[in-house]
Amino acid sequence: MFDKEYFEKKEIVKKIYRFENSRYAKDKNDIMHICFNIDINFFRPTGVTITSILENNKNMNFAFHIFTDAISEKDLKALEKTTVKYKQNCYVYLMDMDPFANFHIKHSRFKRVSYFRLYMPKVLKKITRYFLYLDADLICINSMEAFNKINLEGKALAAVSDLPDAVKTRSAFLGLKSGKYLNSGVLWIDTEKWEENSITEKAFSYQGRDPKSFTCHDQDVLNLVMDGDIKFIDEKFNHLGFDGSKVPEGCIIYHFFGREKPWDIALTEYDKIWRHYLEVSFWESITDPFPERKAENYHNFKQAGKFFKKHGNWSNALKCYSWYAFLKIKMKIKS
Repeated sequence: MFDKEYFEKKEIVKKIYRFENSRYAKDKNDIMHICFNIDINFFRPTGVTITSILENNKNMNFAFHIFTDAISEKDLKALEKTTVKYKQNCYVYLMDMDPFANFHIKHSRFKRVSYFRLYMPKVLKKITRYFLYLDADLICINSMEAFNKINLEGKALAAVSDLPDAVKTRSAFLGLKSGKYLNSGVLWIDTEKWEENSITEKAFSYQGRDPKSFTCHDQDVLNLVMDGDIKFIDEKFNHLGFDGSKVPEGCIIYHFFGREKPWDIALTEYDKIWRHYLEVSFWESITDPFPERKAENYHNFKQAGKFFKKHGNWSNALKCYSWYAFLKIKMKIKS
């Protein structure tokens, strides 16, 4: 079903919102194209990511491509203001969800919009040969120019390896012959090679499989299709940061890896940097470093307690553990 003819004929993009304010719109060879796939709840984090890129790369020209299943007028206005302020371009693609309906979902907090990244090279190939895919839970902290210098050595994409424990367990579970496992949060893609290798078509063939045969979502599918046949690049391109982990020299992308996100709770230096870019952006600020004291947020307070304990801040650790205990009991009563 999902052959090249299907993708040529099927209109998966229902509508495109265009914000074209680049000073260099006519010079297409001088623009870095960056893509995101998000649901309506992730426009603020995406706005922060975009703002961090623009603040750290004022000498570069960008076109941002956001693939989503829904969008609000408030977010459209914030995107427009961003493109006007920084004189850049942004495109929002409203997608038909039907072609993605049979991809598996292992955890209810995830959405099938994450599978858009397996399709977006079909759209971007008409615009550019190379583009960068980014998750929305990261910030840029350095120049992006190094991405343009990546030598793919004939591969369809470049990515950073996942953490060692994840590589070992996930590659074994999936039966990957290479024993390698990429993190799909940052992908540098050659659309020409992607098409030559029919990667989208191969990825869509995994629809309908038992969710129990995967460890996670689209990241597993991409690893199954590629099985290590990619250009693995330095950690500085996608540092998987958590709990204030040490950042590699020349780090470009700080990825808020794991369940705790800086829009929920701000503990580390990089959480606070994320909050700074939120302040700079056109999205609503967050004043409280802690999440709302709701039952469903009990896990955040447990992690905060661990963080403060690790750093010798016993007073804050005790407060967080107390909130954790209270909210967990409240959660049990609620359920």
